[in-house]
Amino acid sequence: MNFITYFKKENEDMKEKKNVPCKTEDETEKPNLSNAGDDKSSDGSFGPSPLEEIEGKHDIGEDKNHPNMEDDKSSDGSFGPSPLEEIEGKHDIGEDKNHPNMEDDKSSDGSFGPSPLEEIEGKHDIGEDKNHPNMEDDKSSDGSFGPSPLEEIEGKHDIGEDKNHPNMEDDKSSDGSFGPSPLEEIEGKHDIGEDKNHPNMEDDKSSDGSFGPSPLEEIEGKHDIGEDKNDASGEEGYLDYSGEGHSPTSPRKRASVPPSGEGKNKGPRKRKKKIRINNDIYLMNIPTNKNYEVSYMHTDVVTHVLVSNKKRYIITGSANGVIKFWYKNVGSVEFVKYFKIHSDEIICLFISEDEEMMGSLSKDKTYKQFDVSSFDMNIIIKLDFSPKTGEFIYSSLFSTSVRVAISSSEKPCIYIYNPLESDECVQIINLSSNIIEIIKYNKTYDLCVLSDNSGLIDVVDVTNFKFPKYDHVERNAVVKKLEFSFKTETDLYELCKYKTYALCMNLSSDGEFMAILSENYFLRIYKFRTMKLYRVYDESTEMYLTAQNDPLKKDLHIDSLDFGKRLFIEKEIKKHIKNENIKLNMITFDESNQYILYSTFIGIKVVNFVTNQLCYIIGKNEINLRYLSISLYQKIIPINKVRTNIHESLYINEKNISDCALFCTVYKKCRFYMFTKKLLNEHELDERDIYNEQPTKNDFNSFLSTPVKNIENNTKIPKSAIIYTTMGEIHVTLFSKECKKTVQNFSVHSINGYYNNCIFHRVINHFMIQTGDPLGDGTGGESIWGNEFEDEFFDHLNHSKPFMLSMANCGPNTNGSQFFITTVPCPWLDFKHTVFGKVTQGTKVVLDIEKVKTDKRDKPVEDIKILNIKIIH
Repeated sequence: MNFITYFKKENEDMKEKKNVPCKTEDETEKPNLSNAGDDKSSDGSFGPSPLEEIEGKHDIGEDKNHPNMEDDKSSDGSFGPSPLEEIEGKHDIGEDKNHPNMEDDKSSDGSFGPSPLEEIEGKHDIGEDKNHPNMEDDKSSDGSFGPSPLEEIEGKHDIGEDKNHPNMEDDKSSDGSFGPSPLEEIEGKHDIGEDKNHPNMEDDKSSDGSFGPSPLEEIEGKHDIGEDKNDASGEEGYLDYSGEGHSPTSPRKRASVPPSGEGKNKGPRKRKKKIRINNDIYLMNIPTNKNYEVSYMHTDVVTHVLVSNKKRYIITGSANGVIKFWYKNVGSVEFVKYFKIHSDEIICLFISEDEEMMGSLSKDKTYKQFDVSSFDMNIIIKLDFSPKTGEFIYSSLFSTSVRVAISSSEKPCIYIYNPLESDECVQIINLSSNIIEIIKYNKTYDLCVLSDNSGLIDVVDVTNFKFPKYDHVERNAVVKKLEFSFKTETDLYELCKYKTYALCMNLSSDGEFMAILSENYFLRIYKFRTMKLYRVYDESTEMYLTAQNDPLKKDLHIDSLDFGKRLFIEKEIKKHIKNENIKLNMITFDESNQYILYSTFIGIKVVNFVTNQLCYIIGKNEINLRYLSISLYQKIIPINKVRTNIHESLYINEKNISDCALFCTVYKKCRFYMFTKKLLNEHELDERDIYNEQPTKNDFNSFLSTPVKNIENNTKIPKSAIIYTTMGEIHVTLFSKECKKTVQNFSVHSINGYYNNCIFHRVINHFMIQTGDPLGDGTGGESIWGNEFEDEFFDHLNHSKPFMLSMANCGPNTNGSQFFITTVPCPWLDFKHTVFGKVTQGTKVVLDIEKVKTDKRDKPVEDIKILNIKIIH
């Protein structure tokens, strides 16, 4: 062995000695508990070792509080799960269900996870969980609506102590009608004295599916759920509609700052999105008044309104085919010319991009064109088809020839005309989609947007009505290009996804934004270049129902009585839009292209969609006015004759007067209304309706209900009512303070004549009389909101006395329109039917109705009707 070989061997021996840990005598005798679990299986894998490998290795039974100590140990003190035969008899895991460190038994191979079923049997017994959240109560055998008489209820339930249970359903009668059940039908079904607050409690329903309270004899003996008073499973979940972005507690990544001199030449930086300044300046050129300044008449219902900002003209059209031209002067409107151009209703009015021409389509199958500057009708074209909509599809920048596109309501075709050259169709576009509902031309991109009645939206070239291709296009002016090549790259299928279609559409003046109001009243704003969604606003009636009771949305609150009337009108409008082939323009942009105005359920909203902010609501104070078509006039009147546009002026002061105005039509009104920034006094409010035509029947009816000048100061609350019947008058006092929603529903129905000619369809002697169903069989009727509404229970409003006015229902929170008057004390109906009034006069009339002869279904042989209900404030 030479010196080099000996030196290498010495180095290897030294390395081996360094890698061997030196253990003391104490360390070898006492295992290190903090590193428990060091033992590995024979194959080198991590995890618990089989029982035969573990025996005799460790004994850690002395340290019971060790943090890594596992529950089950083998008999020899080893770590790891024990076989099932070693575990049996050791633990009873039913005793400590909430132990925080409780771990499942592991499989014999050392893997983690639940054990097979055969290893688990016998460990748990969960069959005794009586408070399971999905546990349902017993229902009546007949599945009927309404509480039952007392003799049918005895013996089934004991629910007397749960009066406020939210899901409690009443017993229903055997005939499917709504209404209370007599006492003798309730007995034996329920004992309602025990569980008043049970959240999942469902009442037995009567066998006939009827609405209303049940007699006591039907109730006794059905349920006994009085033990579980605090079940938490009845809580409702609410969606969080908070905006996107970081939450207050979410961590944010810090922006890395490169060292000096680094990253300077690594390409252009992305510019931050600029928010337009001077928002207040643009907002000052938009009307803000909650009351209209003036209104002008037509001889029939006004359906369309257009505004030419360049020419200062307003064009209105009515249902009888009449068109009127008006001139917008400073602070006023002057009548110019009258045309009776159509023999039938006007379908659509549209104006060209340069505002030089206006087109009109009617149900009489004619197209007529006007020269706006001279107020002359210069073209008449008879169509061979029923038109649906129309649009000028040319721009003065790209073409000198006027082209008009008219879609058919009979088949998916678009007919192209050159009205100045000929009255013959020059091109027919056959489409594979459904009937085209809307055509809009974008002058910035020189493209058309088509929307059909199935919700499909297409962007097409105006020459061939196909997807635009810019390779061969030659134009004198610069045309902007789209930033997508396929429709799947856009959000144009959004309407189809939600199975709706576009009611109306409008484009911003710069052509960069497109707004669509769909049939389900969702407003969607697209960026035209990418056709991606930019904003979505929910304007459905369901949203307003929720907002009416939300204290955080005070801007959307209106008077409760007016709210019910608006809901009633909204139902009629939806039917009207579906049945009538009329195109409405319910959306408009301002000149800055960052504010959008659109008509809604409670008024005309002004929204800054760039900053996503609701500015105010125009016309909110006007009752019974549902705004439909709108058009915005914006003009700066310079006194010094220098500044002629708001874009050229940085401010509006005494030298620059904003002469803005918003013109709109109203549902079933023979007038069009003008909103401005002018504040009106009481004298001006009384004289703002101009009678430029002979008053019609609708105008005489409008005298009966004078407009409320300020809804916010209207504190009229229904206090009582007089029910006029064929057997006499019944005077009732209404509990408006406690039962606001129920009294509102009853009052609005009464004012609208909903209860007129309704019969008393269910009369039970020594119990009650029931009415309020337009169908007359006890199965119909709905609330003013179109759906069922919640109960309103109070301890001091009960059925302990006769002649109480209560709502009929078919279970908890299922109130509609039916109501009843008790003739005897009915305590079994407490906290099952909302008591919202009591009889003060006419008790003899109630008793006379109670004693009339009835058939086997408790319906009077001779009809007893409600003639009218008068509400007293």
